[in-house]
Formats: sequence, structure tokens, C-alpha cells
Amino acid sequence: MKKFFLMMLLLINSLMMFAVPQNENTARLVAENFIRSKSKQFQIMESYQINSEEKNIAYIYNLKPDGFVAISADNDIFPVIAYSFHNCLWEEDKEENLVYQMIAADIEKRLKFYQNNKDETEKNHQTWINYLNENFNHRDFQQWPPAGSTITDGWVETQWNQSGIFNMFCPLDNSGQRSVVGCVATAMAMIVDFHKYIGNLSFNDYDDYNSGGGGYIDNEHDSRDYPSFPELNEYLNTLRIHYQNEEPLTPQDKAALSFACGISVEMYYSSSGSGAYTSDVAYALTNKFGFDSANWIDNNGTSFYTQLSNEMIYMRPAEMSIYTSGWNNGHAIICDGYNSDNYYHLNYGWGTSNSTCWYLLPYGMPSNYSIIGGAVINIEGGVVPITTQGNVSVNNVSPIGTFITLEGEHHYECFVENENGNFEFPAVLPGTYTATAILNERIFYDSHEVTINASNHYIQFNLGNFEALTGIVSAPTSPQNCVISLYQNGEIVYSGIADANGYFSIPDVLPGTYSATASLNGNYFQQKEVTVTLENQNVNFNLEEYPGNLAISFANSPTEIFHLIPDYQLVAAVKLTPEELTDLSDDIFAKIRFKAPINSSEGEIYAQIWQENQLLSEKQVNNFSFGEWTEVIFTDYIPIDPTKSYYLGYKINSSTGNIAFHDAGPRISNKGAFLRTSGWIELPTSFDYNFCIEPVAISQNFGVISGNVLLSGGNGNILNTKIQAENFVAHPDENGNYTLFSKPGTFDIIASLTDYSSDFLNDISINNGETVNSQNFYLEYNPTESTEDFVSDNEFKLIGNYPNPFKNSTTISFDIAHKESRQNKNITLFIYNIKGQKIRKFSLTGDQSSIIWDGKDEFGKKLNSGVYFYQLKSNNKNSYQKKMILIH
Repeated sequence: MKKFFLMMLLLINSLMMFAVPQNENTARLVAENFIRSKSKQFQIMESYQINSEEKNIAYIYNLKPDGFVAISADNDIFPVIAYSFHNCLWEEDKEENLVYQMIAADIEKRLKFYQNNKDETEKNHQTWINYLNENFNHRDFQQWPPAGSTITDGWVETQWNQSGIFNMFCPLDNSGQRSVVGCVATAMAMIVDFHKYIGNLSFNDYDDYNSGGGGYIDNEHDSRDYPSFPELNEYLNTLRIHYQNEEPLTPQDKAALSFACGISVEMYYSSSGSGAYTSDVAYALTNKFGFDSANWIDNNGTSFYTQLSNEMIYMRPAEMSIYTSGWNNGHAIICDGYNSDNYYHLNYGWGTSNSTCWYLLPYGMPSNYSIIGGAVINIEGGVVPITTQGNVSVNNVSPIGTFITLEGEHHYECFVENENGNFEFPAVLPGTYTATAILNERIFYDSHEVTINASNHYIQFNLGNFEALTGIVSAPTSPQNCVISLYQNGEIVYSGIADANGYFSIPDVLPGTYSATASLNGNYFQQKEVTVTLENQNVNFNLEEYPGNLAISFANSPTEIFHLIPDYQLVAAVKLTPEELTDLSDDIFAKIRFKAPINSSEGEIYAQIWQENQLLSEKQVNNFSFGEWTEVIFTDYIPIDPTKSYYLGYKINSSTGNIAFHDAGPRISNKGAFLRTSGWIELPTSFDYNFCIEPVAISQNFGVISGNVLLSGGNGNILNTKIQAENFVAHPDENGNYTLFSKPGTFDIIASLTDYSSDFLNDISINNGETVNSQNFYLEYNPTESTEDFVSDNEFKLIGNYPNPFKNSTTISFDIAHKESRQNKNITLFIYNIKGQKIRKFSLTGDQSSIIWDGKDEFGKKLNSGVYFYQLKSNNKNSYQKKMILIH
């Protein structure tokens, strides 16, 4: 098979040396290879052909999420004619889309040229071979403007149109319809707007002319419904002020400028199409708009493109004339970009329906084989960009290849190409910039602020060697695999790992101030601020132990699984707020525990720590089994800010649809169960339970309570037993032994398990660093719920109580939804002790939704700590019971 593939590839390559029409498979491969060469994660979503005289001349591939690539259907022609990564080229728009028409007309002319000049095709044949084999030229690529620095990829960032707000000042034509602006005036107006300058532009009677279908300008302004010259001049004065104050343009500004450009070139107005000569734009700019320069040049071959590319490098968009079907069907478009692959950026000036794109103009072809008629170049007016030069100095290393950027209101970039280190930005607008020079993938670096103006336009860089940030980690245990992370703005920007000797080296760390953390083995940590300079590229860590493992949980014993559709990725989490974090100000999130809802073979789980919507730490979980408690140690630990809220849980993609184990409820509101796809959403209240997820904070301020849990009767899973001291929890091992970490204090400790009576230990005091042993619990099997005569949730239901456990009082919530139940005067809520004895009764009205219980019986006597149950009754029907825990 491999030999067959190699033979086919050799056959394709050999055929490419001759003129061959290309099939769709070959063209698609070229398009895919080209997209990869641009490091774009785009996919082809559809394709179609452009035909001429029943012959296919090009393939158009529309891309996802946005963009297109136009591939020639003949290898006599360069393979990629045009492309965009901003907009598609839809076939249904071909009658109105200039890009489509330009490609069709251009390729027809190129085919005719190459049929008569076969010696010119050899380079194109070789290029096809290179594209098919992904053999691209990897020299330093440059683009003007720099890639990603503008929203259109070209210098001109507007996409104006000939109608809508733009033609509202144009005259009505003889049909009574509003004339369109005309492509010559639209392109001209966009270039004027780019320069944000109109000089002392105004109009008077000397500017009157006969506009054909638009009547006599401006004598017929009343009958043809457009501003008179005095009115237009007022609009232009307002436009001038807006430019001077750098204010956004209004619709009236854009309409006035579009009309003024049309008048200045004596536009022939019509609602079906307005026309003028592109060459007249040069005279209008210098004589009416007060521009310093503007020149028309004909397309005379090679020298035309040399001048045009130079204009793009020097930040001077040009207005170009093209002919898509003979010399009587011309259009004016904007050329406003160039790259070192010889593509030009074109802005068609017909709104967003006509795409901007990068286009391989017919360089080197005689004008009679070219769709390009000529262009207005050397357009300069208003604030003039400044040629900025400089030098890069670096010891004992060649500066060639140094990448230089200017970041400010605008973005510029270039490379050093000379051994002497000199460089040049052909055109930089005056302003303050951060100037940065990087060599050898950031090993050599310099950055500082510069102000560019007429008297200051030279930049000197002295590159320092920032090869690596190094240091030593010391710890009470082996420092091997300690993770060192450097943060800026809450995000990890660099990281490294220490070896067995504690040594670490993080390459290419640029100068700046960082928050640095060192995390090791789940319980060793240090955080410090680090400032990296050329002189200081070393930092050491001395880790301290945080032996306390404070697990926090809102859930009781796990009962069931929350389930969604299979293979749907989301995050399940609990939320910790300042209410729980007040005493954890010096502690660190380092671990998380959860009861695994799936096996490792059934999906992926990534443990996560979020602060609101910012992901702080993530660790892939391996080797987990359904139904087993899993503990994950994060790679990067997070110091706790007790004034913030955190979400801790895991991202899961489950082939079974299982998402999380949960308890029997009731939900701890705003804490116990959250989901995230694009943002955090609390699980709806109809899912009245909490996720079995337990964040773990490591601490140096803690105490330990240990002992044993014994189950009597039943077949309960002792691993699901919950031992709780306020918010701190633990689970026993298979033998019933447990270790509970908590903050110092006095606690009532509860051991509970579904279908077992709970057990209590009251007033257990613990100090920092103290261990209290032999705190044992005895849980007796005692199922309490029966399904006989239970009312459906459609009539009424218990929602739950909060807080639970509670000390002084708790609010019991319920929903009486059914009409007959609301009208019934005999609705009662009963409270029972663990023996089933009735100890309190509340008579309710149909409009009540909650009551407060103060932990006392019918006679006002304060009850002992323990487990109590409550139940609604109406018309001899019962709600399901719910359990609450009273502690003193």
C-alpha cells in the first residue's frame, strides 16, 4: 500500500510538469495544505466551481468558521488565486459579488496569456508540486499591515456601501429613485476617511456640473432632494470637527463625504449605477481635499506592481480600477495591503456583501492580459506617517531575524535583515508605543516605551539574554516533581518542574513581575512575588508543609446519580463562598474528592478550580472507577482569598451520561450543585440535592479528630458514611477508621449514613496541632421511609430545611400546589423523633410556603441533639419524610 501511494505521488508530480486541468481532489488537497501552511484551524465546509464557456476554471472552497480559498483549475496558473480568513464567497451572490467576477475574468485572461507563453508556466508547475507536497517557503513572512492588527486585514478598516445611509444625500434620478454613490466615490470616501482629513473642502457655483441622470448639480437640489452646496458645506464643517476631535462619524457625516467625493469627480448619477473616471480621483484629492499628493499611474506591467507594493508598505492605500468584462465594465476598488508572498489586500467598497480578500494580482503580465487598468497612488493627506529606523545590538550573536513590534493605538512589525542590526518601519503614525525586540524565540529580548514624532523616530535595542529562569527548591521532603508556576493577571504564563536535587529551569521567561508558586505532593507549598530582570534570572523556593487536609462538603450520603445525555461535555461543581472561607485565609486549595460517576473507559474527567469565570487550575484524572471515592492532587495549588467565591469540581465527558453522584437533599442553596457549559448555572430547584464533591484545603492551622464507625445491621456501605464537624467532613475506611481535619474550636460531631440512625458527640474541643482520638460512633440500621399513602408532588411536597444541621432554628419549606390542597383547612406538618414519636405539630394555611422551627417540642421544651423527621399531611395523605439534624 505504501509503495502504491508513493508511485501515485510520483505520477502526480510528473504530470504537474505539463499543463493539466486539475480535478477536485487535487484542488482540495492544495487548499487544505495552504490552510495548514497559514497555521489556521479552519475546515472546508463546501465547494463549487467557476465555469467559463462550459469549462471549469476555478474551485472555490468556503471555510468554517469563516473564509474562502480560490484555487485555479489549471496548473499553468499559480494554484491559490485569492483567499480570506474573514468572510466566505457564496455562489448565490455571484451576480453582485465583485470578488467572484474578478476571479472569473482574471483567470480567463491568464489562461489566454499562458497558452501563448508556455515558457512562463514552468514556475507555476513547480509551485503546484510544492503545494501538493507541503513544501512551502519558510522564510520570514511579512505583511503590511501586520496580520491581525486590523479587523479587515487591510489598512482600511471600513466597509462602506453605495446605498443605505451612504447615498441619502445623492440626487433623485429621472425615475424618481435615489442615485447610488458610485464605486469611484465610495472607494475615494473610504480612503479619505482612512486619512481623516478633508482640508478646507467646500463647494460653490464653480463646482456646478451636469450629472446626467442626476440633473444639474447643485441647481436642482430642491427638485432632486439633496443638500445645496451651502447645506453640504455645513455638513462638511461638522465632519471636519469630528475628525479633529477623533469622534465617531454620524450617518450624516458618511453621506456628506460620499456625496462630496462624487461631486469632486463629476459623478454621473443614476439609481441603476453611478459612474466616473478613477483617474480623476487624484486631481480631486489634491485640488479639492487639500491632500499633499495623489497620482494616477497606468498599469504598464512590472513597474506598476513595484510601485503598488511600495505604497502598501508605506501605509498608503490606493484606489484601483478593474475591468471584469471588457473595458466598458469597470469598477473602482481599494488596494490596502501587501504581503511577502506577493498577495495584495483588496477592499471592494460595496459593503460586507463584497468580501475583502488577499488576491494574487497578475504581476508581470502585459496590460492587455490584465484586468487591472491603473491606480491612484501616493495618496497623502492629514497626519503623515513617519519612517522610523533603528538598530539592534546583541553581544556575540547575529541580529538577523530579530522580530520587532510597536504596540500602541496601532500595531507595526518588521524583521532585522542586515548583519549590522539596522531596521526600518516605512510608516508609523505619531504616538507612544511599547517597542519590543525578540531574537531566537525570546532568548534575546528588550522592550521599552518610545514616542514617535517628527523629531524622534529612531529606536535602539540592546538585547539581553533571557535564556531561562533557574533556581533551587528546598522542602522537608524530596523536591522532585515540584511544579513551579509563574502567574500574570491570574493566568499561568510559564511553568517548570524541579528534579531530585530541587533544580529547575524555565526557558524564555521575559522580564516582569510575576506571582510565583511552588507546589509539591499535595501538602507542600510556597508563594512569592518574583521580579525578573536581565540581572536577576534566579529564584529559590523554601517550601513549608501544610499537613492539614480540610475537606468541605454540602452533601449527605450519596444516593443516586445525576444523569444527562451521553457525550455531552460540561463541568459539575460546588460553590464555596466567603461564608465558608472566612477561617481559611491562610490556606490553599490543593485537592478535591468526589465519588466517580463513571469508569475510566467511559469518558474523561478533569478536576478544576475556578474563581468565578476564571479557570485557575486543572488536572486530568486517571484510573477512576465507578462508585469509588477518588482524590485528586492538583498540579498547581491556589491560595484562598476568603473574600472571593470559588467553584470546585470537574469537567466531564461521559459516554454513559452519568455526571455526578448526589445525596437525597435538601439542596444547600447557592452552594451544593452547579453546572457549567459557557457560564455557571445552579442546578434547578426541582433537583433538590447536592453533588458529592468535596474540595480540600491544606492548612497549617488545624486539629485532628479520629476514631471508628461501627454499623449495626443492614448492608450499608461504610465508605459512604459522613463524619461532620460544621462544614468539615471525613469518610471512614473499610474498617470504619476515620480521620477528620477541622479548624480549632468546639464542635458537635455527627456521623450519618442513609437508612441508619445518626450518632452524635457533643462539645468536642480541639486546639491547633492537637489530635483527639477514640471518638467512636455507633450507627444502627433504621430505615424510616414508607411509600404507602404518599401524596404525589403534583399536590404538595416538602422542599427541605435550611440550615441542616442547625443549632437554634431552621426554616422548613414546602409547596402546596394543588387547588384542593390549598383550599383544605386541615394541612398539618408533623415533626417526629428518631423513635417515630410525634413531638411537634404545625397547622398550616394553603397560602403558606414555610415555617420556622426553634428546636422545641409542643410544650416549649428545648430538645436534645439528634435526628428528627418532618412530614406534611392532608386529607389522610402523607408527603415523603425528610430528615433534619438538631445540634447544641
